[in-house]
Amino acid sequence: MTAPPARIVELGPDDALFPAWCEVWAAGQRADRPGEPPRPAQDHVALGRQLGTPGGSREGTHRAAVADDAVVGALRVILPLRDNASVAILDVAVHPDSRRRGVGSALLAEGAALAAGRGRTVLIAEVDEATPASPGRAFAERHGWTCDLLETRRDLLLPVDPARLRAVAAEAARAGGGYDVVTWRDRTPDALLEDRALLERRMTTDAPHGELPVEEEEWDGERIREYERSHVARGRTVLSAGAVTGSGRLVGFTELQVPLAQPERAHQGGTLVLREHRGHRLGARMKVAVLRELADRFPVVRRISTYNSDGNTPMVAVNEALGFRPAGRLSTWSLRQ
Repeated sequence: MTAPPARIVELGPDDALFPAWCEVWAAGQRADRPGEPPRPAQDHVALGRQLGTPGGSREGTHRAAVADDAVVGALRVILPLRDNASVAILDVAVHPDSRRRGVGSALLAEGAALAAGRGRTVLIAEVDEATPASPGRAFAERHGWTCDLLETRRDLLLPVDPARLRAVAAEAARAGGGYDVVTWRDRTPDALLEDRALLERRMTTDAPHGELPVEEEEWDGERIREYERSHVARGRTVLSAGAVTGSGRLVGFTELQVPLAQPERAHQGGTLVLREHRGHRLGARMKVAVLRELADRFPVVRRISTYNSDGNTPMVAVNEALGFRPAGRLSTWSLRQ
């Protein structure tokens, strides 16, 4: 007997069905990456509230696929507001027990329609490929999407051998005279705020983005503050390190995101050195500094995950010197409609 089709309903982070919407994501993550804690529901709730609050740099909406009164699929649509006005970001998940029943296809079509209704002609989505046989990759290919960026996930098991850190730090220090490395937590110091915004803007032009059809993002100090507030609301603390010139200009940064409810696994956020200041091993110095900060503040962390394009050879070399090892892939896909 054929199961009845799922109905798609709109919902928000404070609706009664939203915990079940979050559980769809958690169930999928447990199935695809057993042994790793899934993204906590608080993260989804806080992000949902941010996307529904006017005045931010992006907005969004949520849909649930419901069958027999159970949520079997989840859709989130994110729309940039300050830049990339043709782009919509789609996040789609289907409960493992309901895969291959058309739920994902229905949600994808719903997301495309919602994007088109807002004048968005470019759809973008990410696929976490835990194994070469990832169901997400086959799903994207079947629907005619194009893989524009492929990154390797690398994990670092903690604690790092102190001798390894000392060796990387010493080699980097010899190449990085004339720069200081500073650290902060959650909130960029006011004196460095505008420089931090410039670095985030450069992330969208200088870091590898493959063939993704995206344009430079607009960042200023207020958007950095919005970004920082969103991490706090989502239950994360962010440890950052920056490279500063003798004149006090911030010319590089790196950050580690620690989910406070599940701190055993941290996530490497962005790392960038301005093009005109590269060649001084500043990336390595900053990463060592933030790893030491992490060990002091959060010794419970046992794994850090990061993603790099294999073409970004300098950053891959830094990560491998620190002990990061491959643990899957992350692919980013697009569809023009």
